[in-house]
Amino acid sequence: RLYDPGLGLRMGKKLSDVEVPLFLPDTPEVRSDILDYIAEIEWFDKQLARTLAVLEGKGELDNTLVVVTSDNGMPFPRAKVNLYDWGTRMPLAMRWGAKAKGGRVVEELVSHVDFAPTFLEAAGVKVPEGVAGRSLLGLLEGRSEPRERVFTSMERHTMCRPDGSTYPMRAIRTREWLYIRNYAPERWPTGGQFLSSNRTTHGDIDGAPTKDVLLAGDARGKYPEQVRLCLDRRPAEELYDLRADAAQLRNVAGEKKDVAERLRGELEAYLKETGDPRQRGEDPWQGYVYHQTTGFGASFNKSLPEDVRKAAREAPQHKPE
Repeated sequence: RLYDPGLGLRMGKKLSDVEVPLFLPDTPEVRSDILDYIAEIEWFDKQLARTLAVLEGKGELDNTLVVVTSDNGMPFPRAKVNLYDWGTRMPLAMRWGAKAKGGRVVEELVSHVDFAPTFLEAAGVKVPEGVAGRSLLGLLEGRSEPRERVFTSMERHTMCRPDGSTYPMRAIRTREWLYIRNYAPERWPTGGQFLSSNRTTHGDIDGAPTKDVLLAGDARGKYPEQVRLCLDRRPAEELYDLRADAAQLRNVAGEKKDVAERLRGELEAYLKETGDPRQRGEDPWQGYVYHQTTGFGASFNKSLPEDVRKAAREAPQHKPE
């Protein structure tokens, strides 16, 4: 998230062309930050075009299954490190000229866990028992294979809470609804105001001009709803009607109790089926060693035995190039 501030403006992009998500303050700083994000995406697109040109030059483009996606949503508050669509809905483009007709938009729900069985099937390898997800080759070949729901989860992003506490979430997403279960609503979803060496306030939000706007002293007075949505604690259950509230701003779990109960049941059944420790009331993540590889060394959960932390401290650390 080390963007070149003002790059988008210097490229000739206009603040007036930005569509600011409703959960973010609509300010020139935020609009410029989004333009810089767009500029980074355009840079990526140029590198992708170069890659495809190399494949084409070698005569291998149509014989190559190309998958373009992302590892998280936009690195902005209430987006990345969250289970709302802005954090979990990834761009996905796939191309296999020899086997898939191009120029199509496929509306089916898919998941990153589908990539492994997709690649195995494409390579002619039998998919082993127990592999999560399902192959996407059918969709590439034009067959409709409807999926009713996808599941997402979150435990810890950074070590930004006292004693390494996580912020456990599980979610089920259908075409009409998003249901999120927050297992520790008493904790801050962004890490709150916890401060320590090498840790900033609300540490699960990437440092950025948009974050600076939200943390300014007068922000809660100027943008009360955006500050609440991005920074404040959340209830144990969240439910959003995607047909009426695409921005996922209004939690209707208390109003649509029947829908919340149904989706809660489907989520819990899936967690039980897949052996999720949360469904058993267990929390093994709290004791995990946390390795940070951004130049600060490693951070450790204080609840771990000293001999375990000592061994981790003495282990070779990754040094960024």
